[in-house]
Amino acid sequence: MKGGYFLFNGQFHKEGDAVFTLADLSRRALGFSEFFRAEHNEILFPHAISEHLFATAETIGLEISVIIGPESRLLRKDVSRLLNKNKLYQAARIGIQVYPSEEKINIILTAEEMERGYYPLNEPGLLLSFFSHHIKSNQGDNSYSISEPSALLEGRRMAEELDKPDLIVVNSDGYTCGSLFGSIAYIEKDQVFFTTESSDGYRCAIKEEVKESVKEAGLVLLEKENMTPEMLLEADELFLYDVCNGVQKVLGLQERRYFSHKTRLIAEKLSERAKKGK
Repeated sequence: MKGGYFLFNGQFHKEGDAVFTLADLSRRALGFSEFFRAEHNEILFPHAISEHLFATAETIGLEISVIIGPESRLLRKDVSRLLNKNKLYQAARIGIQVYPSEEKINIILTAEEMERGYYPLNEPGLLLSFFSHHIKSNQGDNSYSISEPSALLEGRRMAEELDKPDLIVVNSDGYTCGSLFGSIAYIEKDQVFFTTESSDGYRCAIKEEVKESVKEAGLVLLEKENMTPEMLLEADELFLYDVCNGVQKVLGLQERRYFSHKTRLIAEKLSERAKKGK
């Protein structure tokens, strides 16, 4: 049977085990959580993931080099152990939670099965709507975490009510800054527009890999500081991207329907980069 185990500070535990104290539960709110993808027992884009985790920890004053180590060697070893223990030999979504205690930094690793294929393109595509409730304009350093907890919870409720897999986030200034669970880009002719770092709703760990995939697909890479909902609705193509699912094509946004020819090219290039271990 696959699954059923997680790692807490390097030790295996079964799901449901009474591992955490009340103090642990309160301290976990002081840390951060992230997700990334592994395939065939290896983290995809490990250096980008490691850099992202260090940057995230720095924003809340945590020093994690001891538990992750240079070049993410310790993290890669623990992920491999966890995948083997859970018999997840193909593709998996890895969750990492890091939080402080009085004497040390704690790390929790979880794993769940995903569709294999080095970021396979989703078919037939996502049908999305907008979410514009109480999102602040610029998250600054906090954009290493996906949205504000209360806003994310409200967004999830709205997505469930609308029967949508995700929602495009519109901030308090009326600009789009990502989705509830990742980042966005749109295509016009041969130009691909990304949000700038200052206007990102969330700093995706593999954003630079996606950008390089755009270039390898022979498309022009541009950034847009103030990306409006109207720009998305007038685009030829729209896609989401995140570290677990890679490039995801969008079939429709509200009543608008999109092509996906160039999105598919970008997704194929990202998959190739992931297979090569870049």
